Amino acid sequence: MTLKVVAICSPGKTLDDLKGYVAGLSGVSFVSHGGTVEALATVLQKDQPDLVFLDFPVHDDNAMKQLEAALLGRQDSWLVLLSPDRNADFLMTAMRAGVREVLALPLDAAHVQQAVKRLQTHHASSSRSRNRPGRVLAMIPSKGGAGATFIATNLAYALSLQGKRVAVLDMNMYFGDAAIYLGDGAATSNVVELAGKTKQMDATLLESSMIKVSNDLFVLTAPASPDHVRDVAVSDIQKIVEMARSSYDYVVLDIGYTLDPLTIKALDIADTIYLTLQLNLPFVRAAKRMVSVFRDLGYANEKMHIVVNREEKGGDISLSDVEKTCALKVAMTLPNSHAAVSASINQGRPLVALMPRDPVARVLQAWAEKLAPSAEKESSGWLSNWRR
Repeated sequence: MTLKVVAICSPGKTLDDLKGYVAGLSGVSFVSHGGTVEALATVLQKDQPDLVFLDFPVHDDNAMKQLEAALLGRQDSWLVLLSPDRNADFLMTAMRAGVREVLALPLDAAHVQQAVKRLQTHHASSSRSRNRPGRVLAMIPSKGGAGATFIATNLAYALSLQGKRVAVLDMNMYFGDAAIYLGDGAATSNVVELAGKTKQMDATLLESSMIKVSNDLFVLTAPASPDHVRDVAVSDIQKIVEMARSSYDYVVLDIGYTLDPLTIKALDIADTIYLTLQLNLPFVRAAKRMVSVFRDLGYANEKMHIVVNREEKGGDISLSDVEKTCALKVAMTLPNSHAAVSASINQGRPLVALMPRDPVARVLQAWAEKLAPSAEKESSGWLSNWRR
């Protein structure tokens, strides 16, 4: 793939230097345009470049507004400013406007070439995900205590053992704690902080904001405090989920039972919704209301799946009672294995790793194999009878 590099710069030494520094790089085409920031929007629209070097010797509030407006909705084009100004306030303002880097004038050949190579590396690492978007699975409880977070995190872990790259996004903005189910890794960021950076967001920023559980499993945590949740826009959530979809084979959303515009947007994007409940009356009644809301939102039955957790045979409420009440088939059941599940949660270790022969662990492994069959195995025998 050839990287399209464009310079917006008046004729002179800076433009001559750029041409010389970029010309020797392989896999790069270079085009230049005369002008200033006023030409940026037109160049982005007509040329659709991968990388733009913009000569920005003098700046003011109006120039910054023009720059930000031109970049809106153009996250695929990286903008590098060329400026003699190294003031910290200017650099911060530029980054918030969507600028990727600011290179000092006069130009240094190594700095210019490193900027180009960074984008080449980014494109190479993300080419697989652009060609094959991942699946988004949303796990949501009918009411608190259904075990949805345990199932979401442990299913994600099981999927990662299938050789899939998996991201868990904790969308329970107020009380999310998905990360503790998968270890004690320290979070460098969270979903609310990342939402404030969506103009600059790419696959690298997304991954660097998450806890790395393993080479194939990452977790974006909920905020420690809900103070700034109100600052998150619906469009921010959409960008985060879609970026995750483009970068991972599976994206597992852990969603709280309280619906708001942010969680509804996440559910809209999801390919599959797993509504989790237990076999008692409050859970079933809550599930009925939740399914009704989903239908009002226009979700097809094929998108909604009921998961029964801690199933015990012979109780007052049967699986058929759940199906009649919700007018929806039960897609998956997990047996009651309280001691093993509690040990997994308390130790912060996935059940499949801690006790792989436990009945719940076996269900999770089979579920992951059903969703993402390994190359070595064929779906056969009793596993082929599992319902989707």
